[in-house]
Amino acid sequence: MSKPELLYYEVLDFQPDTLEYINKFFNVITLRDPNSDSDEILKRVKALFAPMGFLFDKCKIDKCENLQLIGSPTTGTHHIDVEYANKRNISVCSLKNQQRFLSKITPTAELAWGLVLAVTRQIPQAHDSVCEGNWNGRILGEQTPRMLSAMTLGIIGLGRLGSIVAGYGKAFNMKVFYYDPYINDDRHIRCETLHELAKLSDIVSIHAHLTKETESLVDSEFIHNMPKGSFIINTARGGIVDEDDLLNALKSGYLAGAGLDMLEGEHLPGFKERLSEHPLIKYAKNHDNLVITPKIGGCTIDAWGKTERHIVDLIIEELK
Repeated sequence: MSKPELLYYEVLDFQPDTLEYINKFFNVITLRDPNSDSDEILKRVKALFAPMGFLFDKCKIDKCENLQLIGSPTTGTHHIDVEYANKRNISVCSLKNQQRFLSKITPTAELAWGLVLAVTRQIPQAHDSVCEGNWNGRILGEQTPRMLSAMTLGIIGLGRLGSIVAGYGKAFNMKVFYYDPYINDDRHIRCETLHELAKLSDIVSIHAHLTKETESLVDSEFIHNMPKGSFIINTARGGIVDEDDLLNALKSGYLAGAGLDMLEGEHLPGFKERLSEHPLIKYAKNHDNLVITPKIGGCTIDAWGKTERHIVDLIIEELK
């Protein structure tokens, strides 16, 4: 029995073991990235992977006459027109609702806490100072008003990752608040409104999905409800934080700092090419109160291997 044809893109950079596993079940067509697609190949394949940074919209999907499934080893599917795919009876396999599996995938929560430490204790600046030949921790310490155990932590979205980060906060003897209209958890203090959370939180860590309801959820009003000298951490999705409002709060000194692993539009074509002109990145080059990482939340080799293998298994099961 012939194996179904699957389109894989090298830009995904799957682990060798994953690629070997895929080849057991599929006749794999490999291209560099979706810009290398041809109408003939798209017409043939029954399944394909959809890497972030490339749109799989109605136009692309309509070229895939025999397509049965789109796979994405991500929790976000904003680069895929899921609604149109469903109308075409094309399944979309992602990690979005794989909570049981994802409960064991922790690097994004770990990075969130790394950003908390980096921005509150000025770790990147301290490193740069030493490399420049300085050895004076007191100067940096004079810019660090409080220890974490004397600060409060606010969590937006107490799902899988939010719960893990809240637990880290408890381990650091912080008082932990959360806002999540869909969850009640008596281990932490629930806030009935988003702005109540803002008023109570010295550090806010975001762990919500990007939807129409959460777009620009953290805006100027939210920020100015937070105590002056507070911090914002975002390892969720770009777009949840209004970047103009965040930048203004950093420039004015109202926020003491921010740590971001996501920027708005990072999943869209052309984002990387415009990176040097991004206002937040331009600001970060000359200021010490903003740390930006390039979406490394889930980037550990073991997490990659596990999530890649899991999405392949979902695809195999769906096509049975």
